Amino acid sequence: MPTEASKPASDRQIAYIKSLRAELGGNGSEISHEMTSFEASKLISELIAKGQKNGGANGQVTKPRINEPRLGMAMKECFRLWVKLGRSAYDERRQIFIKDAIDTYRLFTEIAEQVEQDAAGKS
Repeated sequence: MPTEASKPASDRQIAYIKSLRAELGGNGSEISHEMTSFEASKLISELIAKGQKNGGANGQVTKPRINEPRLGMAMKECFRLWVKLGRSAYDERRQIFIKDAIDTYRLFTEIAEQVEQDAAGKS
């Protein structure tokens, strides 16, 4: 079974890299299809950080971007927990599930920001 370090980058990751590069004013078409999923994930994080640092495309201040992979992971983890607990996200508790997923996304984002600050302080 391939690990994330050896698994090829997904089409979705490659498309996201292209869109981030284009947003930053670069050429989004030159991407190696031999890139691994791990390398693609790392590049996506770097491009997002660069965009936030530079104020978005063409130096313009843009609205905060949603980190879609992080949001997907938060929803997946909440859904997995709800299923394990025998809860349904489709009934009257739907809004509670949505709030849990958003809170989890915010927690993951806060952790990522703290890690970035810690890494920047060590450089």
